[in-house]
Amino acid sequence: MCLVVGLLGSGTWAQAQAPAAPSAPISCVVCTKAISGKYFIHNQTNNICVDCEKLETRCSVCGLPVKENFGKTKDGRFLCKTDLPNTVLTEEEGRRLFDQAASDLDTLSEGLLRLRSPQVNVQMLFHLDFSESRAAGKSTSPMHRLGFSMSRPAGNGFTHNVVLLSGQLRGLTLSTCAHEFGHLWINENRPANRNLEPDTVEAICELLGHKLAARRGDTNETTRIRRNPYTNGRIGPVLELESREGLAAVLHWVRNGTAPSLGSNSAPVAVVSFPAAPTELRPPPPPAAKLELRSLVRTSKRTFAVINGERFELGTEISLLVGGQRRRVRFESAQENAVVVTVDGEPQTLRLGGPP
Repeated sequence: MCLVVGLLGSGTWAQAQAPAAPSAPISCVVCTKAISGKYFIHNQTNNICVDCEKLETRCSVCGLPVKENFGKTKDGRFLCKTDLPNTVLTEEEGRRLFDQAASDLDTLSEGLLRLRSPQVNVQMLFHLDFSESRAAGKSTSPMHRLGFSMSRPAGNGFTHNVVLLSGQLRGLTLSTCAHEFGHLWINENRPANRNLEPDTVEAICELLGHKLAARRGDTNETTRIRRNPYTNGRIGPVLELESREGLAAVLHWVRNGTAPSLGSNSAPVAVVSFPAAPTELRPPPPPAAKLELRSLVRTSKRTFAVINGERFELGTEISLLVGGQRRRVRFESAQENAVVVTVDGEPQTLRLGGPP
């Protein structure tokens, strides 16, 4: 049980010619020198001079040549100076991100996504590459493994293990953590006689990564998940069911459904009936006019705060609607009765029971 994506770092390249008298100087994104004559364009935005294009050292994340101020993983992968500060390299950070993903999924699902055996052994490795064709005859592109998980029965519960690939961007690692958490939850909750198509299982796990990415406003990740060929098209029907009936309906289908899959993108999704839980219809709350710190919990193991109804752990960044505008709010640090956040990059202190 694992998560893979199309091989990273390939990008798209085009060759161009610098104009004789450009209105603005063109510089190489790698060496920063001015470009004259021929140059290369990577992913339609990055200009690369001829000398740097010849470099054999390439960033394993974005595919750009690397020349200076780069990083390197223990297994020899290069990280460019732009991606290096945003990559996950230590097992400690991998465990922290997995705990964050599990906590956020618990909040999003209102407790439905909670493991009965919550202790998960999280490890980080440096080499999980392999080539496979998940649909024989349909795909020959190499795939890139980002993580995998395993659950074993132990007494009345399970022992859970998750392995993550190091050297990936934090947003991608968070999605991987959510994906592998989904496998653990399905392992605990799928009945022994429940037949689930493997591609649909992977799509349900991808849904969890998509939910977390959407929650923090990471459009790059939501787009990547939707376009990832790994589920052979099953992500579409799963996203459609979740959009129409909610995450609880998807989880209920895993536990109580009978069909092995939810269909494909090329065919309509069969309507699945779920017993409706009694709900109280209430008018939506008015939009927040400002940021408010509503609670702050500090323990020896973790610190989290509730700001405008959203749960933040240290380092969490969420897009919030404040005063009619969408703001990116990041939880930076905690004090005795206050927290420091950045709002669109600007620091701000929020106090319990007081004005921001």
